[in-house]
Amino acid sequence: MPTYMTYNQILRDQTRDYLATINPARVPSPDEIEFDILHKVASYIDAANAVSGSGQKMRTPKALLPAQIAEIMARLYPIRRIRAVGENASEDNDIIAVYCDQGENAGIYVNNDTTLFSIAKQYKYDLRQREFEEIMYILRGLVPAVKQATDPDLIAVNNGIFNYKTKQLMPFSPDYIFTSKSRVNYVVNPPLPVYHNPDDNTDWDVESWIRELSDDPEIVNSIWEILGAILRPHVRWNKAAWLYSTSGNNGKGTLCELMRSLVGRGSYASIPIADFGKDFLLEPLIRSQAIIVDENDVGQYLDRAANLKAVITNDVIQINRKFKTPIAYQFYGFMVQCLNEMPRVKDRSDSFYRRQLFIPFEKCFTGRERRYIKNDYLHRQDTLEYVLWRVLNMNYYTLSEPEACRAALAEYKEYNDPVRQFVSEMLPQCVWDFLPFKFLYDLYKSWLREVSPAGTPVGKTTFTNELLAHLKEDPSIGWYCEGKCKNVRVGHMMDKPEPLIIQYELNNWKNNAYRGNDMTMICTTTPKQYQYGIRRMLVVQNTQGQEAV
Repeated sequence: MPTYMTYNQILRDQTRDYLATINPARVPSPDEIEFDILHKVASYIDAANAVSGSGQKMRTPKALLPAQIAEIMARLYPIRRIRAVGENASEDNDIIAVYCDQGENAGIYVNNDTTLFSIAKQYKYDLRQREFEEIMYILRGLVPAVKQATDPDLIAVNNGIFNYKTKQLMPFSPDYIFTSKSRVNYVVNPPLPVYHNPDDNTDWDVESWIRELSDDPEIVNSIWEILGAILRPHVRWNKAAWLYSTSGNNGKGTLCELMRSLVGRGSYASIPIADFGKDFLLEPLIRSQAIIVDENDVGQYLDRAANLKAVITNDVIQINRKFKTPIAYQFYGFMVQCLNEMPRVKDRSDSFYRRQLFIPFEKCFTGRERRYIKNDYLHRQDTLEYVLWRVLNMNYYTLSEPEACRAALAEYKEYNDPVRQFVSEMLPQCVWDFLPFKFLYDLYKSWLREVSPAGTPVGKTTFTNELLAHLKEDPSIGWYCEGKCKNVRVGHMMDKPEPLIIQYELNNWKNNAYRGNDMTMICTTTPKQYQYGIRRMLVVQNTQGQEAV
C-alpha cells in the first residue's frame, strides 16, 4: 500500500482494479459487483485509516457513487457515444446509447433514458435523477465515440442487416451503429399471401389492394417506391411524400398504417407539418428512421420552413429538448405527410418546392369500406414480410415523378403563392398590351380580397419582385419586362378599354373625365406616356412570313 492515497484515488483505483479482473464470459451479477467493489474499497480504507495514526479518518462508502457506476457501465456494457452530426461537431451533441443483443431491440443502439436508468439502478437501488444525470455526464468521457452507419445500402431489419446492393442478409453486429430498425423479418422470396373474408366473400392481397388505390399505374409504382424509401433512411431522397386528397375514404390513412407496421413501433415519429416550426417537438427524430403522419389540421400555416426543409434533405437542425441541453442533430429518414388540404407555407422558394412529391389520391371508397384491411391484414406478419421483400428487391435510388405528381405540384405552387396564382389567373384576362406595376398591384389587392378575404396582400415591392420572378421562370405566360427601373413609352398599348377596371372596382384607373354610364368609356383611360411595367409578347409576321416575338 502506498504511504498516502487520497479518498478519490482509492475509489478510482480499487474500482478499476476490480473491473479489470472480470472475465467478459462470466460477468458477476450487479449485486455481486456492488458488494465486491464496496468490500474492496472498505478494506483498503480500513487499512489506510489504521496506519494514519490520529489524523482525520476517511469514511467508508455505504453505496456506489455515480462515478463508480459510470465506470461499471463503461466497462461491462456496450455503451457508445454516437456522433450526432459529423467529425467536427461538439461532443455535447453526441448521444449516449447502449447496444441491445437480444429482445425486441436486438441489433440496435437504444438511447432512451429509461433503458440507461434501469442499468444504472441495478447498482444503486435508490438512484436519484440527479445522480443519473451525473452518471451520464461521466460516461461521455469514458465510452468510445462512434459514427452512425450511413451506408445507403445497409438496412437494419428485424432479423439482421440487409445489403441492398448484394441482396444478402447479414447478422447484427455492435460494429454497425443503428439506432432504429424495421420490426419485420427479411424472408427470401416469400409467397404473396391471399386472405378470404367469409363475411363479404372477398379475397384480398396487398398487390391488388395497392393497385386499387389509383387508376394511374405510375402512381401505383410511386406508392411502392415510397414504401421502400421509409425503409432506406440513408438514401438522400431529397423529397417528402405528401399524400393529398380533399375527400376522405381514399386509402391514405390505411396506407400509412401499412407504413407504420412495416417500420415498426419506436422507429417512426409523427410530427405534423405545422410542428416543424415549434420548439420541443422534434426530439422524437433522434430515435426514428421515418416520419409518418396521417392527419394534418386543416388551415394550418407554417411560418418557418427551415427545419422542414433540412429534415427532408438530411441537413443539420437544432433540436430543443425540455429540461435538457439543445443539440445539433442530423436526421436520416424519409417523411410521409397526409393532407386533406394543401398546406400554407411562408417559404415559396424553388428549393422548398423541389422537396415536395405530391401523390394525388383520387379514388373514393365511401360505402365500400373494409376496415379489417387496416385493423387486421396490414398487421399480419406474412403480409409485412412480403412487402419488405418486395420493396427491398426493387432497384432505385431516386423517386419517380409521374405526370400527375407534377400537375399536383403546379397546383400547389399556385395555391401556396397568391402572386403566382394571380399571374396565372389574371394576366390572360388583361386586354391592355402594357400593364403598369401600379395597375397590377391595385388589381392584385382587389383580386385577393375576392378569392381570399382573410388573406393579407404582400407589399408592393415584394409583389413586383415576385411577379417578375414568375415571368422569368415561365416565358409561356406571355409577358416580359424590359427592366424593373426602365420607363417604357406606352404609345398605343393601353388604348383599348380594360374591363377588369370595372370588374374589380379599380376606381383610380377609371376614366374620371367621363360622366356617363357607357362601360367601354369608363374603362378607356388616358395613360401617362412613360410608365414602369410589363409588356405583352406580341407575335408578328416578319418579311419572310415567319413568326417572331
